[in-house]
Amino acid sequence: MERFVRLVVAGGIALVVGLWGSHALAWPAAALGALVALCGLCALGAGIASEIER
Repeated sequence: MERFVRLVVAGGIALVVGLWGSHALAWPAAALGALVALCGLCALGAGIASEIER
């Protein structure tokens, strides 16, 4: 599997898990969920950008 596909899939999963976690959990864990969502968004963007630049 190509690198951009792995980044897009992993980023999407991390984004969904992080958003769900930040919504469903209390304050300390919600901050961690928001951080996971941010990392997922960055991975998703990196995967898409790597394919656009080619």
